[in-house]
This record gives sequence, C-alpha cells and structure tokens, in this order.
Amino acid sequence: MNNWDKKWKGRELESANNFAKRVCVFLKDKKAKTVLDLGSGKGKDSIYFFRKGYDVTALDFSEEALCGIKKCIPEIKCIKKDLSEIDFKNNSFDVIYAHLSLHYFDDKNTKKLFENIFKILKPGGYFFVKCKSIDDALYGQGKQVGQDMFEKKHIRHFFSKEYMNEVLEDFEVIKIRKTSSVYHHYKSSFVEAFTKKKSA
Repeated sequence: MNNWDKKWKGRELESANNFAKRVCVFLKDKKAKTVLDLGSGKGKDSIYFFRKGYDVTALDFSEEALCGIKKCIPEIKCIKKDLSEIDFKNNSFDVIYAHLSLHYFDDKNTKKLFENIFKILKPGGYFFVKCKSIDDALYGQGKQVGQDMFEKKHIRHFFSKEYMNEVLEDFEVIKIRKTSSVYHHYKSSFVEAFTKKKSA
C-alpha cells in the first residue's frame, strides 16, 4: 500500500470542492461533454461532474481512492496511473480538471505535464487548474530542492502567478487568480486558472 492509498483508506466521500462547483457554473452554456479529472482522489469532484451530466474519466495513483469512486458510480471510468505517465490520444477531452494535483513535481516534469495536458485537450476545450501558492503556510517546510520547491516525504511545488502563466503559455488564459481558504483545518493559499485551448 503506497502513501496515497494510506491517505484515502477508510475516508468518507465529502461534498465537491467549491472550485469544481465554479467550474460547472462556467461550463453551463458550453458544449463540453467529456471531463478528465487528474488526481481525482476519492472522487468527490468526479462524482459531482458525473451528476451534472458529464462523461467522466478519473485518474489517480491510488487504487484505494479509485475503489471508492467505482463503488459509488460504476459508470465513471477509473484509471490508476501516475500523472507524469498520462498517455491519452491527442485531442481526447473537452475538459481537463486538476484540483491540487499538479504541484508535486519538479520544474522539468511540471512543464512536461502541462504540455501533455495541452496535447490531449480538444481544440476549443477547457483546462482548469488549482495549485498551492508561494503564500501558503507550508511554504518553506522541508528541504529546498529547487525554486519554490521543498521536499518533506514528497515534493511540494508552490506556484506564483508568474509561474502559472509560464506553464500555461500554450493556452489561452481566461483568468488567473490567487485565493485562500481553510483546507485540512488550516489556512491555505492557492493559484487557480481557467484556460482554453484555441480552436484549430
């Protein structure tokens, strides 16, 4: 059992994140059908998207987390895979959604991951991403292994708005903003972005 399996084992399904709810409001008048949830965890957002009528694929490294999704909504396609190994065909999804799942990689792999996301997103499709920001309370904890990156059991890569813009250079950025909220019982800070892949 890996660390992520231990994290998710026995945890009850919670309600969807506010980020997912705002994404659904944004998509209401769009013609999106397929959603890829990257780093879905136990699937509260995947299930929320499914119940809103989307065809959902949930991808996560933890078999334990994915089992919870399968048990609740068997129709959701679940894939056990590390995010750095995503290998879908180009132009596969109308929407790609990543809530707090893309800040665990070094700079090289982060940029490669964003490039892969761009490739598998359909022209005219939308990419929504939220990551820990450099203003977060956990910033600086652990051994520094790169700019805005610290390792304590695993790498945490904290994003600035500038860095988010940099890794999104291939996308049409609709909006980027900094937010904060209580997450796991302490105040956390984030950078989030709504983006689009321009139609061919």
